[in-house]
Amino acid sequence: MRRRIAAAVIVAAGLATAGIAYAESQPADPSVGPSAPAAPAKPGGRAAGPGVLKGAIHGDLLVQGENGTTRTVTFDRGKVTAVSAGSITVERTDGVWVTKSLTDQKVFNGTPKDKVQVGMGAVVVSSGDTAERVLSKGARAEKRLEKRQERLEKRQERLEKGQERLERRQQRVKPSSSVDDGLETIVS
Repeated sequence: MRRRIAAAVIVAAGLATAGIAYAESQPADPSVGPSAPAAPAKPGGRAAGPGVLKGAIHGDLLVQGENGTTRTVTFDRGKVTAVSAGSITVERTDGVWVTKSLTDQKVFNGTPKDKVQVGMGAVVVSSGDTAERVLSKGARAEKRLEKRQERLEKRQERLEKGQERLERRQQRVKPSSSVDDGLETIVS
């Protein structure tokens, strides 16, 4: 009996020591943990992998040009609230409205300038008050959305046809006459 108690005390002490060691290795604030490693760079200095700035709504970036020089650009992510030949305005999710001027040399990645509409999501990369790039999901995303809608409509049609077939089957199935007669006498 004493051996079992001694073994239990040793196991409990070991677990307590392990628990304390684990707790000491954790950050003081649970919302602040070790950060994920940065995405490896692709040739040309670009970050690898999607979502490098996922969730970011505003920031200043130091970018390297083809000739090796660096410069700072600003990006703002939000919904387009106004677009004209001379400017674009986006509302960020933090409620800030950002207006940048446009020129004919601006690059529109995704959706062409004449197709940008109020309400669509966009990222405006600018230098000062002038937009250099306007990034959006573009035509490919719209096509995927259209195809998804078509698939949903076809699925709905198949469900409706299946429901009609089920109703027709239920109408064809009739109780046998003896069971039917018995039901009528019970109901009467």
